[in-house]
Amino acid sequence: MAIGDFHLHSTASDGVQSPAWVMERAAANGVRILSLTDHDTTDGLPEAAAAAARLGLRLIPGVEISTEVGKADVHLLGFGFDPAGRRLQEFFRWQREGRLARVEKIVSILRDHGMPLETKRVFEIAGEATVGRPHVARALLEKGYVASVQEAFDRWLGNGKPADVNREKLDPKDAIAIIHEHGGVVFVAHPVYIGENYPEVIRHLRDLGADGLETYYKHYPADVIAAHAALAADLGMAASGGSDYHGLGNPDDRDIGDIPFPDDRVDAFVRFIDANCACGAMEGAL
Repeated sequence: MAIGDFHLHSTASDGVQSPAWVMERAAANGVRILSLTDHDTTDGLPEAAAAAARLGLRLIPGVEISTEVGKADVHLLGFGFDPAGRRLQEFFRWQREGRLARVEKIVSILRDHGMPLETKRVFEIAGEATVGRPHVARALLEKGYVASVQEAFDRWLGNGKPADVNREKLDPKDAIAIIHEHGGVVFVAHPVYIGENYPEVIRHLRDLGADGLETYYKHYPADVIAAHAALAADLGMAASGGSDYHGLGNPDDRDIGDIPFPDDRVDAFVRFIDANCACGAMEGAL
């Protein structure tokens, strides 16, 4: 287990466990410093911060933002920013509104394919969280249309599938700028999901101001980690690592901290945060 995990999700977005549970699980697994990176929201941070303080963990403010480069879906991780920033919260609100419209379109498509769902039920499953495709998948599972969340994505919701609905994506330049404006740094998440041309996309993102690259990602084998580390070094970017924990039970899921992220690389990431961020840690509840 790694002592640091900087890509975690909770019920504040599309994870299945509460922010406090995520902190508790991390502590039980030997993680000592971490970041909650829910999609387009910081709503889970106060609960996470209170639990982290109780457990003696260091919590770095985090978020995951969806952007688009050409036809590539590119996710960015923001770290160490001021979560209370007004313009930042306005931006997250706009992102969440786009998610609502997307879910309504997905439900309509699924209905046309003989799988009627109630939009209201999807929102109920999401609760106070930022609604997204995993909540639709759980609604499909609940109705017996699929046997697992993974099947829902493989057959209906994943990229290029019948109910794959694009929503208005942010230009990464704007996402990077708003995180920087609020004292944070930006790392490119799970680069291999970008596509075969990911090195060129990452170079472009570096030129736009991206600070780092998620190098140690849950199931990456040693050769992929080496390639990412070399690319980050070549571009002068820092390296982060995370399990991308959601708790959905998918075949490639990893437990919190179950990532090949060496202690010295965790330490280097933390030093980078301390040197470059306005809010490198959160003490207690906000």
